[in-house]
Amino acid sequence: NPHFSGKASLRVGLQSRVHRDVDTSLDGAFYGWADPQDASVDSGVCPLVFDAPDAAVHDELQLPSIVAVQIAAFAHEIAIYGSLEEYDASQEGRDFKLASKSFIPSGLFSPDGTSSEPPHAHAILTGHVVESASKTNMLTGGTFHWALVETLGGSYDVVVDPRLSLLLPQPGGVLSGSFWLSGRVLSQQD
Repeated sequence: NPHFSGKASLRVGLQSRVHRDVDTSLDGAFYGWADPQDASVDSGVCPLVFDAPDAAVHDELQLPSIVAVQIAAFAHEIAIYGSLEEYDASQEGRDFKLASKSFIPSGLFSPDGTSSEPPHAHAILTGHVVESASKTNMLTGGTFHWALVETLGGSYDVVVDPRLSLLLPQPGGVLSGSFWLSGRVLSQQD
């Protein structure tokens, strides 16, 4: 699986590994809680699953454990707003409103509301853009947008194919959409 190494860091209480029949010898996934309170790994701001392109590197990691994770959120669909006020205006009249910092672990449940087994590394997130840039993939020569985004539970590196949006997210703006999550465990924490 691809990954983007960025600036984001999220404190995660890892509870378990997620095994899928299609995993390669290196790929895998983890289930945990974003921003766990104190030393508790079984609660936090919200649950999440992320795919790990180097999961086998962490075979010796004892779970449960609190770790720092860098998560890249690859956009499937996205909306970009120039300001918090513009985002808030987009929520007027909606039955279901999302806060400007929100995270829904959509890969943990199916459309009928039952649990997905095994869970998928998908999320619906909305967050504040802290930093952004246009980048070039050194292998393919293709360009993409990157944004460091603060949301519920921590920060994520958001990666956007320009075919989804020609707009580069701007600091001070808000973005919202659905994403695939790829993460790398950076370090174990106390």
